[in-house]
Amino acid sequence: MTATNYQVRVSGTIPSELLAELSDMTISVEPPETVLYGELPDQSALFGLISRMHGMGLRLIEIRRLPGGDDSTVESRR
Repeated sequence: MTATNYQVRVSGTIPSELLAELSDMTISVEPPETVLYGELPDQSALFGLISRMHGMGLRLIEIRRLPGGDDSTVESRR
């Protein structure tokens, strides 16, 4: 199974202890939301990220699977 690029949008800001775990993702603060862009290896990793966010009390707004092989969407946001 190949890795997939995702956009994950949450309400508010992400606590610093979670930010340290997300060093492989691009983080964009777009008040009042924070948007993460990055590659996850599989659905298990995506579920783990969702569970971790939920455990920290973050409100998940949207998860979007980005087109495969087109990293320009992620690159343009950096």
